[in-house]
Amino acid sequence: MLPFERIHVLTSERKTHEPGSCPYHEELPASTRGDVQVEEIGRSVEDRPIYQVIINRNDSASTDKPVIFIEAGIYAREWVSPASALYLVNRLLQDSPSLSQEAEWRLVPLLNPDGYVYSWRHDRLWKKNRASTSDSDCSGVDLNKNFGFYWGEIGSSINPCSNMFQGPVPFSEPETKALRDAVYQVQNRTKAYISLHSFGQTFSYTRNLRSDVNRTSDEELERIAEGMRDRIQATSGAEYTVTRTPESIIVGGTSENWVASLGVPYVYTMELRDRGETVFHLPEDLIDEAGEDAWAAMKYLSAELEE
Repeated sequence: MLPFERIHVLTSERKTHEPGSCPYHEELPASTRGDVQVEEIGRSVEDRPIYQVIINRNDSASTDKPVIFIEAGIYAREWVSPASALYLVNRLLQDSPSLSQEAEWRLVPLLNPDGYVYSWRHDRLWKKNRASTSDSDCSGVDLNKNFGFYWGEIGSSINPCSNMFQGPVPFSEPETKALRDAVYQVQNRTKAYISLHSFGQTFSYTRNLRSDVNRTSDEELERIAEGMRDRIQATSGAEYTVTRTPESIIVGGTSENWVASLGVPYVYTMELRDRGETVFHLPEDLIDEAGEDAWAAMKYLSAELEE
């Protein structure tokens, strides 16, 4: 599987190495460096850097451009999520410069670096970050239950030993604070937000959760989701499904619900390959395919947002 910290953006021969210490952005192709900016947006509990990749051509117009924001690697065990985010970086830089002329792309490829490394070295199915808790026998906060919207509601736990531990307060973790601040920086320009996860091969979107925030209609959100689904099937044959979060079931503290509450028009969760056959142990030969699925979906989304 792809090592986040030793990355030649994305090359097949390096997907099975354990994470190293070389910042991946130092190995970006020299020909693309004028179009990409890599920022450290925060540090993890164990003091690892959390990076944001900004891809933007025609930089003089950057303050007016719509932003497509992609978050990945929030759950440690979902290795194909950061792999696919970096696959998108590669394709945006090398294959489709036009996509970054019309929009600014911001990607946080690995929000949970501590958990990711821990899942490599100790526990393959580790999910949370590596924060200390009130229980000395249990570590970690579920970062996707720690955002400040409907925090502590359905799907969360106050038990530090639970895989769904919400943390002591909203945004208690440096990782969620880092993403929060990065989103706030471009909140008014962000047109779409995608949270990459695995597994299941689904697109889901959230209903309008706040009456005081203008949001895109359910019909429009569904139309775009179905378009991304159909584009993937036409490209690779992979079958994805589209689901809508029921109005009565709002999972507490998720990044996507929090972003939607800010009024970002298009917010989706994309669950990558596979459909559960291998759970989190996706075979190497399907890693690029998962990246291609994400790429097909993002190309469709970008084209729709331009209209």
